[in-house]
Amino acid sequence: MDAEKNHGLKSLARQLKDKGYKIGIITSASIDHATPGGFYASQPDRSMYYEIGVDAANSGFDFFGGAGLLEPRSKRNLSAPCLYDLFNQKGYTMFRGMDAYNRAAAKDKILLFPTDTVSKSLKYAMDRSAKDLSLPDLTKACLANFQETAKKGFFMMVEGGKIDWAAHAHDGGAVVKETIDFDQCIRLAYDFYKKHPNETLILVTADHETGGLGLGNSDMNLNIDLLQYQKCSQEALTAAMREMKSGKMIPSWKDMKAFLKKNLGFWEQIKITPREELELLVCYEESFLKKKSKDVVSLYAKDEPLAVAAIALLDKKASLGWTTKTHTGAPVPLYAIGKQAVLYSGRRDNTDMANVLRKLFLIK
Repeated sequence: MDAEKNHGLKSLARQLKDKGYKIGIITSASIDHATPGGFYASQPDRSMYYEIGVDAANSGFDFFGGAGLLEPRSKRNLSAPCLYDLFNQKGYTMFRGMDAYNRAAAKDKILLFPTDTVSKSLKYAMDRSAKDLSLPDLTKACLANFQETAKKGFFMMVEGGKIDWAAHAHDGGAVVKETIDFDQCIRLAYDFYKKHPNETLILVTADHETGGLGLGNSDMNLNIDLLQYQKCSQEALTAAMREMKSGKMIPSWKDMKAFLKKNLGFWEQIKITPREELELLVCYEESFLKKKSKDVVSLYAKDEPLAVAAIALLDKKASLGWTTKTHTGAPVPLYAIGKQAVLYSGRRDNTDMANVLRKLFLIK
């Protein structure tokens, strides 16, 4: 849409689809989220998830992979069809999990979601098990499918969306693990590039920085290695603490210390001063004993105050600092390799990402 919300504009992905290229849209969020939706949807508001999902079904794009759909049934029009039925009518085949997908022959028009399509996103890398669908799984599946079915060529958009989610929540360890997970997707793309160096272009960038993440909060020394002791995300800590609260027996402070020691390395691998323990104890008493605490709200999460306090302490110990819970205006890096990658050198405007590609593909 244009600035006046007029329809009719075509995204780069749509223009490439019209020229015969296969299109894959992959994300660790849901496929109707803002970034994936920007490649196929024409709606005035990012929260119109059902309408965005309708645009996805009507796009004819060849491979969608992510956490499913946020609003498979319309909240505004109760007689509107279920989106999963609509996708089926449009010729899409849905697979829940890699086992189901791997058992089938390569097909056109695929939806690849986790076994639980109710989730709003894929699990954080540090929380998932070997059975859980991952962003590298989706990337590998789409690449393999397109190598077999794309006759002219293909365009893939792969979003490491939960890097942003973790940064909104100021979960430094999860940011690091999500970035490493995204790097595995880049490795898969790079391996493909090495086999096809004269016809492949890889671009890696971001739509914005989140959280104002800074390295160093007291001096130039960093203690990033302390993040290795974080065994689960702030989201998973919150879920575990809520389960404790709902039980018949409220955990004692001794039990909570053992929990934090196991999941964050506190008191064992990471030294906790008496003052820092007191601050955690006060937070525990307010939340678990007095039950006066309210959830800490960020854009994609409502977290248990003690979980937030514990992760904040770990970030501080690791020398990480934050300036905001939202996005910042900081420039983001742009990495490019492959065919005509030199055209992306230097400081660029964000619209150049698509405009340069349009020139490469001779799209007016």
